[in-house]
Amino acid sequence: MVLMVNIVTVKTKEQKKKFLKFRKKIYNENANFVDNNISMIQQLFSSKTCFLRNKEVIPLYVEENDNVICECIAVYAKDLPQYIQLCFFESKKNAFEAVKLLIDKVIEIGRCYVCTKLVVGLNGHVNYGLGLLDSHFTEKNSYSSSGNPSYYNDYFRKLNYEEVRLNTYTINSIEEKAFQFVDLINSVNEVYTFKYLDTKNLDYYVKIYTDLNNASFVNHRYYYKRSYKEDMEMLKELLLFMKPDSLIFAFKNDKPVGFILWYPDFNELVKENEEFGIKTFIKNIFFNSRIKKGKIMEIGILEECRKTGLAIGLINEVFLKLKKYGIKNAESSWVLEENHASNKVCKSISDGLYKKYVAYEKEI
Repeated sequence: MVLMVNIVTVKTKEQKKKFLKFRKKIYNENANFVDNNISMIQQLFSSKTCFLRNKEVIPLYVEENDNVICECIAVYAKDLPQYIQLCFFESKKNAFEAVKLLIDKVIEIGRCYVCTKLVVGLNGHVNYGLGLLDSHFTEKNSYSSSGNPSYYNDYFRKLNYEEVRLNTYTINSIEEKAFQFVDLINSVNEVYTFKYLDTKNLDYYVKIYTDLNNASFVNHRYYYKRSYKEDMEMLKELLLFMKPDSLIFAFKNDKPVGFILWYPDFNELVKENEEFGIKTFIKNIFFNSRIKKGKIMEIGILEECRKTGLAIGLINEVFLKLKKYGIKNAESSWVLEENHASNKVCKSISDGLYKKYVAYEKEI
């Protein structure tokens, strides 16, 4: 039999089905991982998302005799013009040559847009994910975190790409950690007031959220400015699941100066070989109290208010909410190893390093 290997740019309805079918197959074979990006990809295929604003999105897969071997979505973001992004990567094992073919195609696309670098593991924008899992491969991934087999990293390490490393942190006992910072928290509470997102005044709070993001992360690797419309779409989707007090803002003299976003780990409600979707939404309505882990997703603080203890004050506000909902422990989202200030805060408030992640870069 003659082996026919070719790369396909996904355009037709049947090709999109094939792309999604392969993705589902990979997650079925790695049942401890939950696919939290399936909804986003379906929205991309239907063009019903603000994610497409100022971006070129090209889904690709490599097939051999009509069977998909590996796939990804190439993304060029006009607001991050130096990078072509290899996003939402999935692959069979022992498929290095096919993966190399896929990478070469993404690099070719990047050169058409005069990109100077390839980044693997950035999903369009840092708000939608960064990094491939690089430890704890037998554990279920938390909501919004990557879950992938270890061999994914082997492909990119074999090519000697630069590694951009990220860490998460674990908090085993919320009660114990909060108790250690009572004096600092009291002094923070004398300076700052805290308010929660009010769905009755959503436009106002989304604007604050977007403005704080854009001001706080201006020097953050891979970050680029978000629009109110994009964040409105993202938060409206999250509001279907998260608690009403999952987005907390810090004010100083009526000026918003920081925020923290957290939510229960919804993946605890997802069984093996089950997609994150409508069934999870229904389970969250009836069985949310069964979730025992919280996810501290994002902290943003204006430069002028850093090193004042506000980060600890915001985290303490989350701890109060976790206790309210009967959640005993928590996990942070990823923190870039190069972000020394954020790592210092995480180490002080946590019980130590937890999962590791890595993004890959290459000059093109």
